[in-house]
Amino acid sequence: MEWTLFHYGITGWSMYALMGLSLGYFAFRRRLPLAIRSALVPVLGRRAEGRLGDVVDVAAVLGTIFGIATSLGIGIVQLNYGLDVLFGIPQGKAAQIGLILLSVVLGTISAVTGVDRGIRRLSELNVVLSLLLLLWVLVGGSSGFLLNGLVMNTGDYLSGFLGKTMDTMAWSAPAEWLNAWTLFFWAWWIAWAPFVGLFLARISRGRTVREFVLGVLTIPFVFILLWVSIFGNSALAAARRDEGFAQRTYDTPEAGFYSLLQTYPWATFVVGVATLTGLLYYVTSADSGALVMGNFTSRLSHPMQDCGRPVRIFWSVAIGVLTLGMLFAGGEGGSIVTLQNATIIMGLPFSFVLALLMVGLYRSLREESMKLATTRASLHTVLASGRGETRPVSWKQRLARTATFPGLEATERFLTTRARPALESVAAELRSAGTDAEVDVLPGEAGQPGSPRLRVSLLGVPDFVYRICAVPARTPSFAASRAGESGEHHYRSEVYLAEGSQGYHVNGYTAEQLIGDVLDHYEHHLSFVHAAHPAGEPNLEEES
Repeated sequence: MEWTLFHYGITGWSMYALMGLSLGYFAFRRRLPLAIRSALVPVLGRRAEGRLGDVVDVAAVLGTIFGIATSLGIGIVQLNYGLDVLFGIPQGKAAQIGLILLSVVLGTISAVTGVDRGIRRLSELNVVLSLLLLLWVLVGGSSGFLLNGLVMNTGDYLSGFLGKTMDTMAWSAPAEWLNAWTLFFWAWWIAWAPFVGLFLARISRGRTVREFVLGVLTIPFVFILLWVSIFGNSALAAARRDEGFAQRTYDTPEAGFYSLLQTYPWATFVVGVATLTGLLYYVTSADSGALVMGNFTSRLSHPMQDCGRPVRIFWSVAIGVLTLGMLFAGGEGGSIVTLQNATIIMGLPFSFVLALLMVGLYRSLREESMKLATTRASLHTVLASGRGETRPVSWKQRLARTATFPGLEATERFLTTRARPALESVAAELRSAGTDAEVDVLPGEAGQPGSPRLRVSLLGVPDFVYRICAVPARTPSFAASRAGESGEHHYRSEVYLAEGSQGYHVNGYTAEQLIGDVLDHYEHHLSFVHAAHPAGEPNLEEES
């Protein structure tokens, strides 16, 4: 139970979350096409729009269609057994071909009618039937035992998650188990990632990143936990009671599910519902798969737009033909292994694409965070443009300030003749009001200007410190030819408070603007000490 939950757990859903978040972010936030190549723009640059982007999209298409065909092929074997139990239809190629043809027809009809009608209604019916089966097994079996098992399985999964994630079985080395089970399942998740990720992206527009990630990692897994725990513990209990049941399931895996349902009341009806549910799962996977494949291979003007009906019909038929070919490629008894191997082979190259998606998404989110931080920093400059001036700073003066990259001499002159006198004016006014304030100059590093500093003592609470430091920075390449004396490097007169740099500079500020900036930070500091040190409020109010 613990291993099964591990394979179906949040590790797989994290791949879906990564894909869906990348597609949604670049489609709805950056206004790029809803395609895998769009999420690789931060990594590949303009090459994502060329042949390299085509290769990525083709890899996504191949991985998706093989992943879908694998799932459908295994489902067809399961359905064939259910029909054998219900109607005596023998297992074999003839019945499986008929099931594939039926599913292709139903899937094509559903895909053509669209997401809001065919696909949505069939999917909702699937959920209802699955919940009814789940409740039937829970109520019809040993409910107390199954609920206790659910709690225990949850604890086992959570406590063993990290160990199993890092377990390479170096000493036990059961290569067959590691290769045939864990790697197969994760290759399966990788192959399905574009398919599920696109749906997740389209239904999540307007969500925050936090809401999206938490939703994808928890809501589906809760259902998986309920399903696997209730059905799995029921099957394990049946196997301990009846060795024949265990042997039949081992010899014929598709027989285990139906053999378990036959131990419950109204067995024929329940098996019929289970078979219908399995068929609907096949159809909804085929129709949504055809729609996703069509969207991936079409040029759409909007992320919420769907491909044309002929394209959906083509991919619906292609999925059915590939399922049929893969199902019989291994001959009698070898079809499931063939399906698994095909999924692993097609999932391997796309795992590298997932890694690049992770890098691209990280770079974009980091860039957005940096832009937000710099926007907040530049806000001081915007506010200072008209602060305290008889005649506000003109737009030409603002533009000249942004295009100036002062060198060492200009920076020293600014700090000495403008910044320090402004701080001394503030200190003098505070002292006249009875507040202890002083201005000094801290020495700079070798060859760099000193830093004028204003310190205001506030009687037992943190002092207010405002300091202007000359910070060397590389002159941007676009401005190097007109940087004047600064050359390759210039100096930013950055504002430092007691907690460190505030991330913006005051190059070109007038004396009134500097004084206004000091008073803004001083007022913020007083608000902070009022909240953090309420005992100091009376004295602070007197000083103010």
